Amino acid sequence: MPSWNDGESSEDSLLSDFDYGHGLSPRKPIPETILDTEFTGYDDCDLRCNHDMPMYRLVCFEGENTGRRFLACGCKDEEMCDKVEWVDGPWPPPLQRSLVKLWAMHDEERDSRIHGNVEYATKNYQLTLQKKELEKKNMELHKQVGNALEYVSEITSHDLELEVAKREKAEQEVISLREEKKRLEHELAKRPKTDDECSTLKEEKKRLEYYVAELLKQSHALKDKMKKIAEICGE
Repeated sequence: MPSWNDGESSEDSLLSDFDYGHGLSPRKPIPETILDTEFTGYDDCDLRCNHDMPMYRLVCFEGENTGRRFLACGCKDEEMCDKVEWVDGPWPPPLQRSLVKLWAMHDEERDSRIHGNVEYATKNYQLTLQKKELEKKNMELHKQVGNALEYVSEITSHDLELEVAKREKAEQEVISLREEKKRLEHELAKRPKTDDECSTLKEEKKRLEYYVAELLKQSHALKDKMKKIAEICGE
């Protein structure tokens, strides 16, 4: 049968009903424990919890009582009562101070990690907001680029239509020039024949001039004859 320390109140070793820093998370009404395979299961002593049930063997894992064995209620967490009976007496003061120091270091490290996690979560949240803002700006930029491309496409289409019209007009002008060229070539081909006709006309003109001159001579000769006849008749 283990020795009991009846003079120690269970209330001195209990923390508050809620975890520190987690006011919304209820905790067991007994100290935190750690599994020890050599001290577990229901105890066969005559002690009973507030439910008049056998006490359960546990090992404390909290503060200056870390490692101390105790008996407590064996019911489930939500039904567990606060009955605690210590099997081991209090540790020597130097060991208690060492345990308190170790737990303080543990809590400080835990708080530091929690603080680091909070900072990380805060930065991550800020980066998420920045990412969403960048995505929003990116969408707006894509929309503006799309509108600009559509506007450029419309302008390009209009310019293309103008260029096509200019090209068609130029092609028509080329066709007209080619036809004019053919006509001129045809006229040039006919030009030597025209020169021959001019030569013929010149010769014909000369003949006509000669013929007219002969006619004038004959006319003058006839006038002279008529004059002589008139003189003869007057005598």
